[in-house]
Amino acid sequence: MSSSINVQRVLAAARVDFKPERQPSLGSVGVATAVALGGSLGVDALLVAFGTALFPATRGFVHFRFSDYGLLTTIGVVMACGAWPLTARVTSAPRWLFLRLAVILTLALWLPDILILVRGEPLDAVAVLMFMHLAIALVTYNSLVHVAPPKVPLFTRPEAAAHPARADADDATTLAAVDTMTRPADDAVPRSVLSRHRAAWLSVLALAGLEFVLGVLALLIVPTGRPTGWVPSHGSLIYDMHAAVGTLLAVGAVLLVLASRDGERSVRVSAIIGLVGVAVGAAGGFLTVDHALRLIGMGLMLVGAMAALLGYMMPVMGPTEAPAQH
Repeated sequence: MSSSINVQRVLAAARVDFKPERQPSLGSVGVATAVALGGSLGVDALLVAFGTALFPATRGFVHFRFSDYGLLTTIGVVMACGAWPLTARVTSAPRWLFLRLAVILTLALWLPDILILVRGEPLDAVAVLMFMHLAIALVTYNSLVHVAPPKVPLFTRPEAAAHPARADADDATTLAAVDTMTRPADDAVPRSVLSRHRAAWLSVLALAGLEFVLGVLALLIVPTGRPTGWVPSHGSLIYDMHAAVGTLLAVGAVLLVLASRDGERSVRVSAIIGLVGVAVGAAGGFLTVDHALRLIGMGLMLVGAMAALLGYMMPVMGPTEAPAQH
């Protein structure tokens, strides 16, 4: 009896109630898997390039070979993406549980890193590996919960949406959306700023993603040890494309800030975060022209790109309607 009670307490603490209210679609999980895999491999390559440029002694480190980290990253991401729909089937708070599982898994993956450090591997190389594991977890988690969120079935029972207390933050968002769709026409809510400019917002988000991918490609193709100069002698095409998309992104970031001035506070903040990220990335790009400041510039470009993506993703993945006025 006591063992049964202990198991129930553990399941209750983990919010494993076997009362799933929503499920991610298989199609969305497939798209999220592709996004997570591409993003994780891209971040891996970026961190390896940045790490070997910052710590030249780590060049040739066995775990920095694409054949090594690429295979392990692919296996880990696919397993995590397969675990997401399973998590959604055993709990009414899938996002809450999956986040904690991701943290536990990341800590577990750091144990082999610590082990090879104890065995004599260089600290700087192991530090880059640990950052790679953390980056993979962040990319994979956000890809799954945002691209493949659990959704209320279209023909769900009316009573299934009557228990918001059992849902976590993403549950409340989905139930609010269902409530909005089922209200009478005379109780319709005004469209938010994000709704009116959703196409423009998604376009800027796509530009930010494309700019990040081109930045990774430029880092891999354009020599980091090149002399000071605006246009490199090798890889100039990808370098110019990176600069051109960055210019369009900067214009779009400014326009979104102007369009969001009269909108909700969360949308305004997100637009400002995106603009700041773009500005930081642009400043880093200018610094990479100078050979002596190139590593600093690369770091700023990475920070700016991640900030811009975060800023533009936050409101797009949330509710798009303003709250009802009573």
